Amino acid sequence: MSIEHSILAVISFRPSSGYDIKSEFEHKAAGLFWGMSYGSLYPKLKKLEADGFIVTIEADTDGRKKKLYELTKKGWGELDKWLGMTPSPPIIKDELFMKLASWHSEMDLDLLALHLESRKNESGDLLKYIKEWRHNQKSYINSVGMLGIRYAELKLEAELKWIDESLEAINNQDMPDGQDPFGLEEELLKRRERAFKTLDKE
Repeated sequence: MSIEHSILAVISFRPSSGYDIKSEFEHKAAGLFWGMSYGSLYPKLKKLEADGFIVTIEADTDGRKKKLYELTKKGWGELDKWLGMTPSPPIIKDELFMKLASWHSEMDLDLLALHLESRKNESGDLLKYIKEWRHNQKSYINSVGMLGIRYAELKLEAELKWIDESLEAINNQDMPDGQDPFGLEEELLKRRERAFKTLDKE
């Protein structure tokens, strides 16, 4: 999904200001769906307008003029075209799982437990937000969008279950067997030890 298409999607909900669009991408649950950085939002809006996908309109809000973006015929057509395309597989970027993959036996598992407890608190708060979001009578969520909300709930529930199982394994010192057919951890630890000895000499 391109940033441009996600911007068109948000404007399709209602004519929106740059602030409105930015808020959609930064609310608490946005990372479950968008997973993008929107630091270049305003240049993207300018380009979409220059390319004829959106236009600027003015609206009165509490007696003040407000600049809003609206889709053009070309914009609606591009949005429909994008909606009809097969979605790309998700690209998962999760620092916790990179740390799990990189953990080694010199690291204290109690520290890993702290990482997991932190994620548990974050995911628990997010799950509560998601459950309330679908009934808050403030957000526009159509019936198809509710299917996505349900996926987010199940994903977070599964993550919380996995965290509890992982913490139990750490606390009971009942970790699953790993595999190391090429002896990489032994070599990793030797390299690590050499590096620290070199550092001590410098």
